[in-house]
Amino acid sequence: MKTMKLLLPITIFYSGLFAVINTFEDSYTRINNIDIPFESITMPIVDVDALLIEDEENVGIGVPMRFAHSFDVDLGLNNSGTWEEMDDGTLIWRLGIHSPGAYGMKVLFDAYWLPEGAELYVFSKEEDMSIGPYTNEQNHEDGAFENPLVKSDYIVVEYYQPANTKATPQLNINKVFHAYRDIHDFYGEQDNRDCGDNVACSSANAYEDQVNSVIYMEIGPWVCSAALVNNTSQDLKPYVLLAYHCVEDDGSVGSHNYFHFYFNHESSSCSGSSGYYGHSETGSYIRSWGNMNTSDFALLEMDDDPSSSWDPYFAGWSRYTSSPTISTGIHHPGGGAKKINFDNDTAYGCNWYGNSTHWCLNWDDGGTAGGSSGSPIFNSDKRIVGQLTGGSGGDCGNGTDYYGKFSKSWSNSNSSSGNLKAWLDPGNTSVYILDGTYDGGSIVYGCTDSSACNYDSNATNNDGSCEYAQGSCNCNGNPTGNYCDCNYNVDDECDVCDGDGSSCSGSVTLSFSSIDGSAGTAEIYMQNDVAIAGFQFIINDSPNYLDIISISGGSSADNNFTVSSSENGTILGFTLTGTNIPAGSGDLLVATFENNNNDQTFALCLSDPVFSDTNANGVSVSLGDCAEMDFSSSLPGDLNDDGTVNILDVVLLVNIVLGIEDFNPAGDMNTDGLINVLDVVILVNMILGG
Repeated sequence: MKTMKLLLPITIFYSGLFAVINTFEDSYTRINNIDIPFESITMPIVDVDALLIEDEENVGIGVPMRFAHSFDVDLGLNNSGTWEEMDDGTLIWRLGIHSPGAYGMKVLFDAYWLPEGAELYVFSKEEDMSIGPYTNEQNHEDGAFENPLVKSDYIVVEYYQPANTKATPQLNINKVFHAYRDIHDFYGEQDNRDCGDNVACSSANAYEDQVNSVIYMEIGPWVCSAALVNNTSQDLKPYVLLAYHCVEDDGSVGSHNYFHFYFNHESSSCSGSSGYYGHSETGSYIRSWGNMNTSDFALLEMDDDPSSSWDPYFAGWSRYTSSPTISTGIHHPGGGAKKINFDNDTAYGCNWYGNSTHWCLNWDDGGTAGGSSGSPIFNSDKRIVGQLTGGSGGDCGNGTDYYGKFSKSWSNSNSSSGNLKAWLDPGNTSVYILDGTYDGGSIVYGCTDSSACNYDSNATNNDGSCEYAQGSCNCNGNPTGNYCDCNYNVDDECDVCDGDGSSCSGSVTLSFSSIDGSAGTAEIYMQNDVAIAGFQFIINDSPNYLDIISISGGSSADNNFTVSSSENGTILGFTLTGTNIPAGSGDLLVATFENNNNDQTFALCLSDPVFSDTNANGVSVSLGDCAEMDFSSSLPGDLNDDGTVNILDVVLLVNIVLGIEDFNPAGDMNTDGLINVLDVVILVNMILGG
């Protein structure tokens, strides 16, 4: 074995203090049963008492919980550590770092690049905990990397390079973190906080999905709570919502970082205190944020998707501006195992630094603490409406907590770097609520209350609109009169009901709701928050071989609109009777096409919309995605495309219901967008001649 020793007299600067490398002190690890000495350094003593006093002064004022002290260092392959060359040509570099009294340690590399085949480990000197191997898969364009916390006050950083590697590695440490709190409960010193329930308790059963969305985060020397959130594309992009004050010192919008995301950090029992750290990811980009003068939010996008085996839930949200009824808050107080709070009261608007930027509430059961910053609150529909800034809620129901409004964060800035809208509504759908998801499955929103005046029989998820029919509801038989809902809320400055999602200028969302190639029909769906007196738009087809032969049905027919169409796909609708299409949602019309070519599949797209309100003011319009019309579609019930409907098709349909076969639109016998036993019964009756 050959040994290359670095015996340079090096003095390194650490946050205003000086420490001298102790070259080749009595530090050893073992490779192939050979004792090999390596260079080690000792960090200055950390004044823990002073840090704890500082932390106590910061409780509740919008400062994240601190668990570690960071030393600024400059330790790399070329100025520290020990190189060893083994007999087979393998190169090994080691550096020991001792920070007396630390519960755990980690390091931040400001230079990290490993050649293929090389490996990096960080382990405790006692060799009872090791992190790694890290490889070239962790190489990033920003050239940085940070490892998770290692249990020890003495860690060893070890680099291994195979003999046949010619490329030059880059490794340099610029920060060493000394954990002065046992944040991971390495030594069993954490107590179970008697405030709020563990999420393993039966009281949390109804909120299992929301629990699965909440994340414990370590951000340099800080800890916070956060939530995985859904977006309107439902593509499972790993967006994480938390508080601006958690990340403001560790990056800028668009920058990359090495924050650590821990999923399922929770106790396995209702009375337990220890959590779990086995499900974690490292690294993200800051996509947008709003500072403490606004709603104190930050949106991150994780580098990697969380494993589906962790049951990550992408939480839903509501951006309505009306005061929400709160159901629960889920968080990691003190960085400990996940807890849940409960409430059934209406939050009220309050100020942090800016005007009406937050929701305030007092918990009925539970409370917050350091480490809870950034955690979500959920309304009575189990959708996120804000994230925690601070307050005095640590008194377990006796104080007030401040949560930055989701509705404020949504469009607080016209720039994508300062709002949630650009990221969570990439298709510009203008929806006001979105439910959560595990798998990105489709959602049909509407009023699901069959007794409400705006009941939508097609809706599968409540959109919060059941009591907002803009004066048309009856409350126990009595008209609402000047009030716009059955809670007797009055109109807002736009002369529409608070909470119904309307804006003063009005808006329309236009999209395809159903395409039937066998019938050549396309249903056009409209969601409008103001009454519509006229409209025009174009349905384009590609390739351009379809002709519109008729326009029928929908709310335009229900309200006696005159509707015309042209060969180029332009559709024009207006009223000659003084009627209008009231605010609401549903099919605007059905367009029927004739195919003048042998092509069987066409792309349909909406374009050039012009919509007018009752005062001839233009209304902003958002268009949905293009859709495909397939004139070769099978006969209803002909799932195997053999031209006949028989028992073979029944077998395929049953397999679809059981999840054995993929969805086939030919099996949707009642055209409700779902395939279930109802379709099986219809198909069997068809075969039997019923």
